[in-house]
Amino acid sequence: MNSHARLALCFTALLGLAWSQEPARAARTLELEYLANEGFLLRGGGRTLLIDAFVTEPYGNYAAVPEELIQKLVSGAEGYATIDLALASHVHSDHFQAEPAAAFLAAHAETRFVAAPEVVAVLEHALGEEATKERLLARLPEARARLEERELGLELVRLPHSGGARTAAVQNLGHLLTVGGVRVLHVGDAERESAELDAHDLEGAKIDVALVPYWWLDDAAGLARVRALTGARELVAMHVPPDELAEVKARLAALDARILLFEKPGERRTLRLE
Repeated sequence: MNSHARLALCFTALLGLAWSQEPARAARTLELEYLANEGFLLRGGGRTLLIDAFVTEPYGNYAAVPEELIQKLVSGAEGYATIDLALASHVHSDHFQAEPAAAFLAAHAETRFVAAPEVVAVLEHALGEEATKERLLARLPEARARLEERELGLELVRLPHSGGARTAAVQNLGHLLTVGGVRVLHVGDAERESAELDAHDLEGAKIDVALVPYWWLDDAAGLARVRALTGARELVAMHVPPDELAEVKARLAALDARILLFEKPGERRTLRLE
């Protein structure tokens, strides 16, 4: 082997060594814990938050958070000791109930509560003169607004509630969150076909995980609409009535086996995204 060949071989080996020693990109991690309906606990990057968590009484054919689980949240049991932020999508009783929310806030001085004005008004009434009122933040943006809360990237997105004229007045908020470096969208009970969804350019928000009502994923056209709207890498179907779980699970599996579906309160999944 001549000197030029040896030099080339040595240079190639050095390049290979440098490549192998380059640090791998840290995976972004999000832990989701299912509570009930559209209720979730999210953990990531040392932060923990709740969405639609305070439901202790079944409403219609929708479930409630089991008593044992809600007691862990209120008491601050291991794994639930510090909750940075609590959010509610809207005032309907399958998403928010004032009594458990008031009990939770009374026990968690560290937690801020952010919701639309009609939710906060109900909660203020339940709290009475409690000092926890100072930790309530009522917001209803005309379209989309960013808040700086506890080092959590949070955008409130005003989205029309599904159901047409019957529920048009409901103050439904979607949430765009950055938790542990993972971009998460929770839409509440938004209407999938509304023009407002397109106007918000959610696909440009670089969403990693989208949590959407199961009826958004009723067929291939619905799935295509959701993927086009959100651009999300992971889809989570939520708000499934317990007595429809088997049927919905089978339909979603046939539609796209990658869609995530939580089956029971307290179930956890850790999502790792490169």
